[in-house]
Amino acid sequence: MKIYVDEQKRYEDTKATGQCFTAVGAIGIIAIVLLDTGVIKLAALDSVNRLMISIVMGLVFLIFFIIGIKSFMELKDISKKMDKNNSLEKEIMEYVTVTHRDELMALASASSDEKSDVNSGDLYYKRAELITSVITEKYSLLEESFLDHMVEEIYSKIYSDIVEE
Repeated sequence: MKIYVDEQKRYEDTKATGQCFTAVGAIGIIAIVLLDTGVIKLAALDSVNRLMISIVMGLVFLIFFIIGIKSFMELKDISKKMDKNNSLEKEIMEYVTVTHRDELMALASASSDEKSDVNSGDLYYKRAELITSVITEKYSLLEESFLDHMVEEIYSKIYSDIVEE
């Protein structure tokens, strides 16, 4: 089972990655250029070692810089997906909690009458199964991880007020 990753969190992580890699790459490239031009002098390095350090570290810092830029380029796609998921999440939440609220609450009240026969784990699975079927009835092409996320969100919204003993 794939775990749902909130697009807002993914956006923030990708942005932070872009900032860190771009900054480290740029600072490193500047340091290599200053070392090669003689502005920064390291007495312990001869010309061969300085050349090797410049080539190897220059490539490393260039790769860092490229990774940072690619991360920034990903932000546009993540932002679009984040907006799409947010609107879909609101739409599903409204659909289930408004259209099927009576059906879901009927399960809650019927379950409270038969609490001695049903343990809380079974009750949770019955409710989650009902929510899942209600969602998939209208939104059949959802990713499994997003569907699981929505079931948890709707479950906590509808059944949070009901005290389970």
